[in-house]
Amino acid sequence: MANSIKTVGQLREFLANMLMGLKDGTIKPNEASQMQKMAAQINESFYSEVKVLKLRRDMGEETALPTVGDLPINK
Repeated sequence: MANSIKTVGQLREFLANMLMGLKDGTIKPNEASQMQKMAAQINESFYSEVKVLKLRRDMGEETALPTVGDLPINK
């Protein structure tokens, strides 16, 4: 896997690899716990962004919607 995670699929692959690392002992439980918490926050941000985009679409803003990952936070 690349040095950066750029897609939801890559995030799932990373988490699955982490689970296998726990199983084979190459990842310590406390490290896995910390990574899981960070991944949960990333997933929460995905969920929040999709909710915002869906709400904006439902309000009739279909033509002006940004793509997922490009939602501005400073407007």
